[in-house]
Amino acid sequence: MSQPILKILSGPSPTQTAAAETTVLGLSSVVSAFSRAVDRYPHDQEGLQHFLQFKIATATQAQKRSRWFPGRIYNRFSGEDPDYIPLSGTHLIQTLKLAGILPPDFITASGRYELRLDYAQKALSALTEEINARPAKDTTEPPTAAE
Repeated sequence: MSQPILKILSGPSPTQTAAAETTVLGLSSVVSAFSRAVDRYPHDQEGLQHFLQFKIATATQAQKRSRWFPGRIYNRFSGEDPDYIPLSGTHLIQTLKLAGILPPDFITASGRYELRLDYAQKALSALTEEINARPAKDTTEPPTAAE
């Protein structure tokens, strides 16, 4: 049996989110609020490329560690999965679109998900090809009025 493409770690519904915000009365820490805000903000192409490269490199290191017993223990305690990369809902939607997959309707921006590594690599390859296919930016300076 093959592994699922996507794992749902947490995917709150809009009513659960509103209830959670009501119970804490908006007293969540600033750092936590900033972290959630950054996860909901979509990356531009270069930002998403760097983000995916980092996540894939982390999973690749976890794969290397998983070959020996102490490495598997390290992965377990660090929460790193050798077969999946963790993504927020916003970044998952961007990544699935790059991999040519229509994102499911149940994905929420504030949800936490894991995408199978091979699909993340396909998305990164497609994104890199797209970035490389763009014409290079003209870095020459425009003429000044004195010229």
